[in-house]
Amino acid sequence: MILSARAVLPAVLLAAGLLAGCSSPPTSEDDRLFYSDLEQALRDAGLMRTEPAPADAPFTGDDLVRNFERIALYSEYANENGRFITRRTPIPLSRWEGPVRVQAVFGDSVPPGRQREDMADLRRFTARLARVSALDIALLEPDAPEPANFYVFYVDRDERRIMADMLDGSDIPPDPAVIDSLRNSPVSEICYANTFNGLDTPGLINFALIVIKGETSGLMRLSCLHEELTQALGLGNDDPRVRPSIFNDDEEFALLTRHDEALLRMLYDPALHTGMTLEEARPLLPAVAGRAMAAGQDEIARAGVPAD
Repeated sequence: MILSARAVLPAVLLAAGLLAGCSSPPTSEDDRLFYSDLEQALRDAGLMRTEPAPADAPFTGDDLVRNFERIALYSEYANENGRFITRRTPIPLSRWEGPVRVQAVFGDSVPPGRQREDMADLRRFTARLARVSALDIALLEPDAPEPANFYVFYVDRDERRIMADMLDGSDIPPDPAVIDSLRNSPVSEICYANTFNGLDTPGLINFALIVIKGETSGLMRLSCLHEELTQALGLGNDDPRVRPSIFNDDEEFALLTRHDEALLRMLYDPALHTGMTLEEARPLLPAVAGRAMAAGQDEIARAGVPAD
């Protein structure tokens, strides 16, 4: 199992003037105000940009090779004694091989109108991910008989604790680290994804559980959707050297960029295979990056590729 999380760095919080002590336990309403103020402060600072191809951040095939190694072949977290800790850890190439069936689950804290907007965002973005990766990805309707293997939960602080208690008391509980992340996720962690691998094939992802905190809204909420869904497809790491990208905790970019689409194309290039080590993949990456860049240019040249 691998965790990827969208967490705001303490330096960002200090710059935004939002890192302060609290004399009483935080509530969901506190979190809503925090995320709203944080988004405004970041946008006022020129961060959370939405350009898919920023002119001030061009990238080359060599950049893609280096960034792919950093994002696809390392994890920012390790599971130690039932808790996720921050530690750069090498991992095998991780990706899906079968159909991906996405199901949204809303807590009662999310009003019906907001649920409809979230479903529309999910529908657009899963279609984009399917197009770029060439994976069989589909968003299930609430009454679909087909079982899901990729869940997106929109839940607030109280609902996350209820989920943790339910999982903790089940007959077959998940990894204790998942329960801990639901119960004790700090406010600086805006959203996160847990991906689960098959036991027989290293790197084969067969289940994903994403939590987007119900207290988020606006561009912050949409950026969580972009980052966590993409990372749950196998681009699980964040690295401060990667640009222009959402796989970077400096919050410069809010939405998936053309650079990030190229990384996703690389991940699902037929020349690579699930479970490869860095040493196995490295000789193949220059050609893989070249194909990803060419495919991106072809798509741009065709009529109107949506940016969200």
